[in-house]
Amino acid sequence: MTSDYNLSISLNNTLPETKLQQLINEIIRVIHTELKEGDSLPSVNVLSRNLNISRDTVFKAYKELKQRKIVDSTPTRGYFVNREMNRVLLLLDYYSPFKDLVYQEIEKSLNRKYSIDLVFHHYNKHLFESVILESANWYNSYVIMNFDTREFEVSEVLLKIDPSKLLFLDIPIYRWKNFESEKYSYIWQNFDEAVYNCLKEISDRIKNYNSFHLVIPEYLQHPPVTIQAFEKFCNDYNIKHYVIRNLTDVELKKGDAYFILREKDLATVLKMSKEDHFKVGRDIGILAYNNTPIYEFVASGISVISTDFREMGKKAGRFIQDGKAIKEIIPTRVILRESI
Repeated sequence: MTSDYNLSISLNNTLPETKLQQLINEIIRVIHTELKEGDSLPSVNVLSRNLNISRDTVFKAYKELKQRKIVDSTPTRGYFVNREMNRVLLLLDYYSPFKDLVYQEIEKSLNRKYSIDLVFHHYNKHLFESVILESANWYNSYVIMNFDTREFEVSEVLLKIDPSKLLFLDIPIYRWKNFESEKYSYIWQNFDEAVYNCLKEISDRIKNYNSFHLVIPEYLQHPPVTIQAFEKFCNDYNIKHYVIRNLTDVELKKGDAYFILREKDLATVLKMSKEDHFKVGRDIGILAYNNTPIYEFVASGISVISTDFREMGKKAGRFIQDGKAIKEIIPTRVILRESI
């Protein structure tokens, strides 16, 4: 806490975000909750001393906030809250390369009159609700990924936001309980029928393998309907299959194929295949979920089932600019490469 300015800026060492990103988010939060246009902000030395972080980290945070037109500075005044702008809260679940594509496209579609505050809630309900409660009515637009993707629980704090300003991303809100979803705008991907249809499209390739495994950790926040789509496909096409909840005790088998939902698990499987001297696409098959640019170059190309996240970001940017209601499902497709 900064004694010089009496602002409630603090960092949490238990969060997976870097100190730089936490500091940026904290400064944005106090601007919205404790300050107004033109108010002074703590100096680099004050923040460095009181938060026990390097001056370089503080400089980088202020530099980022200046680029986003949230703060400004002069030699005589130091750092202060910039003029009022169209402010956008982009509240996502966690960082990943495909989420970064969404952010890039939103940022690209907006002009300098817009300031985007990017915050990750990491499926933490308390953090999610705190961000919403502290920011209600502070933003012109809210673009949000919900904190619950399995039980479809919806927090009542969302009711504090004007429905015309709120856009839900990625998760189908028609499944949400006790929530008047027809009032809200959404852009999402299909996690069940689309997955089934994509697997059906490449069924001839999958049948070349002895068995087909879905890698989905128990704790992974992913809609369970994807498991149902996977099992339905395998049963309909008489394919031997398994659902892997923990890769720790799994031994890769030559001749099997693996459908992997998380990038971290893909890296683990690729490492295991290298240790076993298996060639991806020949000895084992790999199908990933959610495309990222790097997948084109890994292991001669990783096949994926993915929605178009750039298109999702473009449409979200259009909602922010126009303020017109949008209800759209972004198509999911297969991108075939050498891995299966």
